Amino acid sequence: MSVPAAYIVVIFVWSTTPLGVKWSSQGMSPVAGAFGRVLLAAMLGWALARLWGVVVPWHRQAVRVYAFSNIGVFLGLLCVYFGAQFMPSGLISILYGLSPVISAVLSRFLLNEPPFSPSKWLAMALGLTGLVVVFRHEILLLNGNLLGFALVLFSVFCFCLSGVLIKREGPVLHPLAQTVGTLMMATPLYGAVAAVMGLHIQSLEPRTVGAILYLALFGSFIGFFCYFYVLKHLPASTVALTTLVTPVLAITLGSVLNGEPITPTLVTGAIIIGSGLLLYYWGDHWLARLSPQRAT
Repeated sequence: MSVPAAYIVVIFVWSTTPLGVKWSSQGMSPVAGAFGRVLLAAMLGWALARLWGVVVPWHRQAVRVYAFSNIGVFLGLLCVYFGAQFMPSGLISILYGLSPVISAVLSRFLLNEPPFSPSKWLAMALGLTGLVVVFRHEILLLNGNLLGFALVLFSVFCFCLSGVLIKREGPVLHPLAQTVGTLMMATPLYGAVAAVMGLHIQSLEPRTVGAILYLALFGSFIGFFCYFYVLKHLPASTVALTTLVTPVLAITLGSVLNGEPITPTLVTGAIIIGSGLLLYYWGDHWLARLSPQRAT
């Protein structure tokens, strides 16, 4: 599989996941939706690994990678499921749009990457400004419920921390083995949460079942496989750049398929965050091209 193709798959899956999370929790608790998704994906992954002869190792370094992966797959994903009860899917995707900046900050300290340039500092300021714009208005629309906002922001941090820590371990595992090992470790963790909190399934609508099956196949198995594949070949901050595209697609899907309102403030905040990301990745290049012109 080529890296560009896997990258495109990640963008598609990440764009559809927020809406899938909301639909998969209709008629059941967030724990039930998340547990069902991960359990089915783990079973599918295990079967395919056996079929294709891919060994899923359980030595010390492999377990470390699975544990780091579950910072995002278990802790982060569980927070998204709880947070999705209080906010539209488009807003979830916008918050995940901050992933490249958070990943870059973590990479600076955990991977010893070079210090930030002035344009990168400005880009981070723009990202935070966009977050404040969205925060001040959208939280009012959510009846002042800060819990969902905080849960999704924490899940973004978990997603970024997981990617950086995996990158620090190096390319030690086959992407399929890493996907299956991660899901197999996540399954009992979700099972333990389900045992404590209960599953609470009121009804199973066709859309709910379809969303769980979609998330199990694409959101968890194919999505995680492609994510680990590109993470093996690209820097963590570059992989997180997928979130520059996904908010636009996620907002559109949420509006068309779920009737979620697109407010001017939501669009303004998304544009500011997107501008910050553009400045972060290409600001230094633009300044370098302008510098010779200034010298003449």
